[in-house]
Amino acid sequence: MVARLLLMTRIGLLMLVTASLTAASADTVPFTIDPNPVSIGAFFHGGTVCVRGAVAPGTTVVVVITGQTLKEGFNRKGRVGPFWATVGKVAIAGVPRLHLVASTAQVSTLLPPTAVDDHLLSLEALVRRAIVEPGGPDREPLLVEYLKLKQQQGVVGVFQDAVHISNSSPERSFEATIRWPATAPVGAYRVIVLHVRDGAVVRQSVQPLTVNYVGLPRFISQIAFDQGLTYGIFAVVIALGVGLVMGLLFKRGTAAH
Repeated sequence: MVARLLLMTRIGLLMLVTASLTAASADTVPFTIDPNPVSIGAFFHGGTVCVRGAVAPGTTVVVVITGQTLKEGFNRKGRVGPFWATVGKVAIAGVPRLHLVASTAQVSTLLPPTAVDDHLLSLEALVRRAIVEPGGPDREPLLVEYLKLKQQQGVVGVFQDAVHISNSSPERSFEATIRWPATAPVGAYRVIVLHVRDGAVVRQSVQPLTVNYVGLPRFISQIAFDQGLTYGIFAVVIALGVGLVMGLLFKRGTAAH
């Protein structure tokens, strides 16, 4: 009797898991990422990533490209007499190494504050999620300055009116073109498409995005990690070559005078 009950319980759990997976896949709407992977060559100065897909009538879209969270040092500023100066260092954690948000309109008009925070759709949400060690009364202004630096580097940004929805094709579609910064590190990222209707996220689709080196940067990266001695010799030779060229140019310039 006990064995039969256990068998029935297992069958019930299996059916529940199968139903959940089916429902999840039914809620997933496919989309395309172009390019994928993003290739970083010797002359890469940034590019664009285009995300396209279908969207149901009465629904809008928010696109998020995000990376792994990191922990890094940041200077803490304070007054030393009449001047502002660095008074210490803090560690900031919980902020993705890249986080770009694109939407059809200002996200606060599309979703309530709780949803904006849950999906990290604003700079304020990133501030609330971040961890500062050691803490202090200047936590919020310090994080604002930190995120301002990340915005200048192009690795953090919230762009309204960056998603365009078209009704001209056979099915309603969206397109988001997001600037990919040259400062973004190589590695694995996620592209998240949120389908929003009546102030709620009704569907969420996720796909991986890969960023890698090609050409000379790939060669240098490979020998740096796999052949440390070769990389060291290679770096020394390049430095000597640059020094020699600069010396010759300097001598010619001096001789001309």
